[in-house]
Amino acid sequence: MCGISGVASSGRHGRSLSCGVADSVTVLAPNAAIADAAATLIANAVDLPNNPKVQRTEASLIDPDSDLGGRLVVINVEPLTDAECVKALKAGSSIAQVFIDKKIIKAAYLVLQGKCSITGFDALEQNQYPIEEYANA
Repeated sequence: MCGISGVASSGRHGRSLSCGVADSVTVLAPNAAIADAAATLIANAVDLPNNPKVQRTEASLIDPDSDLGGRLVVINVEPLTDAECVKALKAGSSIAQVFIDKKIIKAAYLVLQGKCSITGFDALEQNQYPIEEYANA
């Protein structure tokens, strides 16, 4: 299917620690390794730096063996406004679009507190899923 042999997801609710606020990011790519790396980078980009609704702590305080060391990871996200969700999703979508433009990935699906954004495959063959539509749902 369109050169896709890898699918991976990343986000706050997975088994790994996350630097971003995305509930999940799913990436379609030429292979699994690329999909996994891109999903992690895009999920980390779905973020609201310095927002008081996002609680963070050092990764090493959660997992002393974490390769993230003292990097801050998200431990809780309070309910966000629609505008905050749109801002965070746009940040992640812009990274996904760079990866698509460079032909690194094929598509990405980002989710944050019930809002979503789809980037790639021409927004899945022109069905278009702009973030703003979901912000008002």
